[in-house]
Amino acid sequence: MRKLLSLLLLFVLGYALIPNLTEAAQQRVAIRLGGRYCKFHIFDLTESLKRVSGVIDLDFESMHGNVIVVMNAGKVNPDHLLSAIRRVKGDGFYCIGVFNGEPGKVEY
Repeated sequence: MRKLLSLLLLFVLGYALIPNLTEAAQQRVAIRLGGRYCKFHIFDLTESLKRVSGVIDLDFESMHGNVIVVMNAGKVNPDHLLSAIRRVKGDGFYCIGVFNGEPGKVEY
């Protein structure tokens, strides 16, 4: 019985100390948004960026005038993200995106 409790305790402690592997496999990039009236078309930007394979989540709130893209690390071509933003355009408006520095982790 003691061995069983010891093994269970070891398992629980070991599980708690192992870092979350899903977080380690994610990458965040910040893209500064520009273009005529682009900031008013967040829904269209969301739809376009979520179509890019490997994009997990989007955050338009943390950095004003930017979108933070959460994606699978090493699985998304940065040019595909910028292309998805450029595809958002309509009558009298268009969107462009520029990386804030090199595509990589965003610290905030």
